[in-house]
Amino acid sequence: MNRFKKYSFLFVLFVLISVLFHTVVWHMISKKVLLVNDDLYNGDLGRISFKTDSIYPRPSYLVKEARNLPKKHILYKDLKPRETVDIITIGDSFANAATQGINPYFQDYIATYSNLKVLNVLPYFGNFIETIVIFDNSGLLDELKPKAILIESVERTSLLRFGVKLNFDLFMEKIKLVEKLKIQKNSYVMKDNMINFINNQNTTALLNNIEIKLKKYKKYDKLSMVKLNNDFFNVDDKNSLLFYNEDIDGINITSQKSIQSLNNNFNKLANKLKNKGIRLYFMPAVDKYNLYEPYIENNSYPKSQFFEILRGLPKEYELIDTKAILSQELKKGVKDLYYADDTHWSYKASEAIFKKVKFE
Repeated sequence: MNRFKKYSFLFVLFVLISVLFHTVVWHMISKKVLLVNDDLYNGDLGRISFKTDSIYPRPSYLVKEARNLPKKHILYKDLKPRETVDIITIGDSFANAATQGINPYFQDYIATYSNLKVLNVLPYFGNFIETIVIFDNSGLLDELKPKAILIESVERTSLLRFGVKLNFDLFMEKIKLVEKLKIQKNSYVMKDNMINFINNQNTTALLNNIEIKLKKYKKYDKLSMVKLNNDFFNVDDKNSLLFYNEDIDGINITSQKSIQSLNNNFNKLANKLKNKGIRLYFMPAVDKYNLYEPYIENNSYPKSQFFEILRGLPKEYELIDTKAILSQELKKGVKDLYYADDTHWSYKASEAIFKKVKFE
């Protein structure tokens, strides 16, 4: 009986200590970082690092008022029979509001500033260039009659996507293609499962914060944190830069040959589209590390040459040079071009880019 009481006491003590641990960590760290409020969103880097002083809470995609531009883009399911469009856009998370917040779709800035009808295609047909090839070969482009097509890709994966051999003969029957387009859903803005205060991430939250306090500026498992020589973010920690280690991995595969291959693929698509009177735009979204790299103190990471090499190559398409445009904004002292807690840019970046870029 005494042994039973002893084990019962230890069990109750363990439960109480566990509940206390989860309660304290939840209120001090996890609750501030994880997605626990339907109307608020915190960035991916903030949620991975649990770095509370880099968190930038902003409206989630459920807050309809956050999209307040006078004109907005459309999806294929919104089109009426035989309706045409001015521009088709396709891209990764940058093109599909993964950052959430105020006006998270850059397409809405194109629609508003250039007064154009913009159709965004969700990226569920594989490679973006090959998707446009399918649109062309199926006859869908002849039906939609766009004047321009914009392909977006984050810098770090652009060579993996476009610096390889691509198939320009891909085909899909237009009926099947249209059926797929009508049922597309944006997986980048789906709601996370509800998180309770007792969860398996609280331990990680505590350990990460202890490690950050002991060794603040270093490379972690999935991300790195470095110190900037100026304040670039409107959060508590105004001069720390969080970025994915994939930004560095992308630099390591950058070469003259791989960028030449990417350029050749875009030139080939551009020439194919010119026959239909369609202008092709390529918008590589500059990596967060690459944009802020000139301002990193004691930087030991390599310097990206992606944009510098690409600028010098002959093009049949229009390059939207996001690094050049946004670098000028940083020189002006603009803060929060990228969210402190996210790998994505904010509405300020979209605004700056499409005030500069005009579609003819």
